[in-house]
Amino acid sequence: MTEESKEKPEEYQRALDAAEQGHYPEALAFIQSYLETSPRDAEAINDAGTILWCQGHSHEALSYLEKARQLGHNSPEILWNLFEAYLSVGRGLEAVKLFDDMERQGILHVDILNRAATVLIDSGNLPDALATLERSLALESRQAILEPIVEIVRHKMAVQQASIV
Repeated sequence: MTEESKEKPEEYQRALDAAEQGHYPEALAFIQSYLETSPRDAEAINDAGTILWCQGHSHEALSYLEKARQLGHNSPEILWNLFEAYLSVGRGLEAVKLFDDMERQGILHVDILNRAATVLIDSGNLPDALATLERSLALESRQAILEPIVEIVRHKMAVQQASIV
């Protein structure tokens, strides 16, 4: 029996039901109560972080999601949620550090790479943005929209280098 197919304890299930209905404060209360008796349940910790993220509490969600990753290793759900939370708080470099694990789990796609590159560009991290865009092009070369963006990033990097010298 897989982890997903196991029946959840009542309090945990109530949290999931409330979250599905958009009742996030209620869902969070249920799941936090459940976590008092099961503090090492990576799936529940991930769900608590996701509920917080859905409420717009991305920074608080990160502590849950990072703990879930430590406990649950690299499940696709935890990696995906952690990636989304990192992007939502502008931590593109931390999101980039998830790429190899995401690729091993089969969830790394050009959309993920391109969204991370956007956050990196917005934060001024052009070298990592360029590396991310190049990785995206390596995954799918037919992204005509990326070619001018890559050239702009390269040009901005050259201008920055010239101003340092």
